[in-house]
Formats: sequence, structure tokens, C-alpha cells
Amino acid sequence: MDVLRSVGNYIVNSFKYPKPYNWGYPVFFGAAGFGISYLILKLMFSGAFPFSSTSLIGCSVIVILTVMFAFVTPAVLIAEKGGLYITGRYTGIGALILSFLSGAPIYLIKASFHNISLALWLKSGGTVVFPEIFYISEGITGQTLLLEFLIDTVIPAFGLSLFFLGAVWQGFSDKNRRWAFVIIPVLIALFSFDFIDIIAILLIGWWLCVVRNHTENIYGPVLALIGARFTGLLIDGIVGEIDLTTVRVYSDIPNTIYFSSIPALVVALILLAFFRKTLGEFHFTYSADIYGDERQPEVKDGGKAGGFFSGVNLTLILGIAICVVLWIVLFEGIRI
Repeated sequence: MDVLRSVGNYIVNSFKYPKPYNWGYPVFFGAAGFGISYLILKLMFSGAFPFSSTSLIGCSVIVILTVMFAFVTPAVLIAEKGGLYITGRYTGIGALILSFLSGAPIYLIKASFHNISLALWLKSGGTVVFPEIFYISEGITGQTLLLEFLIDTVIPAFGLSLFFLGAVWQGFSDKNRRWAFVIIPVLIALFSFDFIDIIAILLIGWWLCVVRNHTENIYGPVLALIGARFTGLLIDGIVGEIDLTTVRVYSDIPNTIYFSSIPALVVALILLAFFRKTLGEFHFTYSADIYGDERQPEVKDGGKAGGFFSGVNLTLILGIAICVVLWIVLFEGIRI
């Protein structure tokens, strides 16, 4: 009986708000929210709507519901429960402008790795694996472009930043912050459900952590992702992403993608080095001017966080298990 009681207490305590807070705690609730939204959307798109899930309108419904259930709601509830400063604090317009401009190399990385990864995957005999959430847009007008911008950039960028660079980020103390630059990109890739772009997502996730660290708020990463979208609109004709719906085999991909993608990666690396150095200088200057006295732990990033290994717990394991099931479903071709 004592053993069963101990096991029961451990399970119950695993789902309570941890003190000190740890980075693994929100993963379960994000995964559970994603799973719930998946089931709801599966039911909603079983014939209730006159449009498909891959239409622009259908994708809008999916994005809004998924972001709310998987990212915004868990992040806000956890922040309210623990008194976490998940949005960070304002550290100057200069850092935010640089964050927005750093979207240029983000787009180059995304487009280049998308094209190269797709080509190599098809060349090795693989088939096109569509991401869980995507849309097909036939005609572009001012209204459709605005809707596209909202559902594929602004809403996901805010939800992703609030959850991963807010709720999860606060689970890493200053001492363990280096692990955030590894764990958070992996978690972003895990929750992306986008196989073809997974390498690009890992790199972009790392850069978003760099921006979050130097700006000390989630608005920097949000602006970086918005800047990437604007860059895509400007240079799509020079370095564009191959539309997954237009290819089936390797021969469908033009060989010219290598002549644009590889130089674009070189340029992206140079720009990332520049923006990392410049953002670091902005952060150092701001810190030297403002932090005459050390900030109190309760207002510091990760001030309420525990040790790194405290994040590896039952809720984390269950959250990852839910994501793995959804990845298997994705590869089996079962879609919303």
C-alpha cells in the first residue's frame, strides 16, 4: 500500500505547478492542447464546413484554434499560476529594429534548406511529406495577402514566442541558460510537424533564442519572424521556396535551386554573424547603462526556475509521447 500511495502521490504531484518552476512542465500542456485541437478540428472538418482544411479559410480556422489551445492558453495559465514574466521587458527600440532586420537571414535559411532538403529527400527515394498545417492559395489579392500574412506569420509567431520563448524559456535559470539554446529549438521542431523543413526550423529556433536572450522579451523573436515574411515577399523571385504541391518526384525540381540556395546560405551566415554581434552590443550597452544594481531574482529571466534536470519529469515524457503519436499519424497520411 505504501508503494502504491507513493506512486499515486508522485503522479498527482507531477501535474501540479512545480516549485521551483522547470522547463519541462509546459511541454505536456502544450502537447495536450495540440492533441485536443487536432481532435476538435478532425471532427469539424469531417463535413461540417463547405471548405477544405487546406484552403486559406480552412487553414485560418486551424491556425487560430491550434495556436490558442497549444500555445497561448497553456502559456497564459502557467504564467498566471506562477507569476512568471513570460513576455519579458522592453529594452529599447534599437534592439527591436535589429530583430526585425534579422528576419532576412531567417528567410534565406528557411527557403534554402527547404529547397535542398526537398531535393535530397526526393532523390533518395522519399515521397513528399506535407506539414500538418498548410494552405493552397490560387488567387492573390490584397485581402488574401493580408489573411495569409496573419495566419502564416503573425498569429503563429506570437503564439510560438509566447509559449517557447516565454513559458518554456522561464524554466531555465541563468546558470542553465545555455541549455535553452539546445532544448527550445528541438521542442519547436517537435511541435512544428513539418518534416521537410525540420533542419531549417532547428536553426531558426536557435536564432530566436539568441534574439530572445539579447532583447530580453518575446517581441524581438516575433518581429524577426515578421521580418522574414517581409523578406520573402521582396525576394521571392530570386530565392523562393518550392511549392510542395507542384512536385512529386526529384525530376520535378529544377537544378537551378542549388545556384540560388547555396549562395543564399552563405549570405545568411554572414548576416547572422553581423546581427548576433550587433544585438550583443546593444544588450551590453543597455545593461551597462541601466543595471547599476543587480536585478532582484523575481524579475530576472529564469528567476523562479529550478535546475536543468528538474525539467526531465513525467509531464515532459507524456508531452513528448503525445507529439510522437501525432508525428506517426502525420507520416501515415491521416490529416485534419
